[in-house]
Amino acid sequence: MLIVAFLVASNAQSQDVGRQPWTLELEYQRFRLDRNTVQKPNTYEGTRFESTDFTGDMGNSVRLTGFAPLGWWKTGDALRVVVAPLNISGTGISSTAINYYGRTFQAGIPITVNYRFNTYRFSYVVPIFTASREAGWDFRLGGTLGIRDAQIKLSQGGLSRDFSNVGPIPLLYASATKTLGRDWSLQGEFDGFPAPGGGGLFDGSLKIGYKVTPNLELTAGIRYQAGAAIDTEIYNSLQQTAVVIGMRGILW
Repeated sequence: MLIVAFLVASNAQSQDVGRQPWTLELEYQRFRLDRNTVQKPNTYEGTRFESTDFTGDMGNSVRLTGFAPLGWWKTGDALRVVVAPLNISGTGISSTAINYYGRTFQAGIPITVNYRFNTYRFSYVVPIFTASREAGWDFRLGGTLGIRDAQIKLSQGGLSRDFSNVGPIPLLYASATKTLGRDWSLQGEFDGFPAPGGGGLFDGSLKIGYKVTPNLELTAGIRYQAGAAIDTEIYNSLQQTAVVIGMRGILW
């Protein structure tokens, strides 16, 4: 269905001048986990370990982003919706016992680790410095309500411990786009906000865009994501880099 939508958009007429379009972007990401450290509980009772020793550090994901015009407060304001999944799993052998969530996973016996950190984000975005568009710049700011859907599960034989957490994440949003000639552009954006105790989330990208048609654009670039949850209940610190390619279409 998404492919059909993009093909239809690419053949549609260009949007009217001044009209804010509905857009949809689909991205493929090849990511590397530079770090994914886990400990539960974050006390002497828990063992701190690197989950990538079990899951590996490379993976693939798909991200979906949509913009819908609103017109609530300022011309050009929009609702941004992002579905950003991160799922990786694997099996490995630890040289030492791991105490996790009240259970001990023995050394020398395969342990399976499932790690999930999916976020669903809803942003209210407004354009700023509109006069700068004459120089080819477009700046936008906003606020994001993220919903995290996280899981860290360890399994060994008949023993399994599963910690799941679902909850809100307040974030700030910013983006900047610089037009580079007729069809090319440089695009940067991020969601991010620090949390008490050294936690929080930062998710930023830098991409080059090329307009194949007035309504269909191809993008490629890099993304960096760092996040942490640090309290007595759990310690989880993650750093991820990714190569991304995508396509963005104007729906109507």
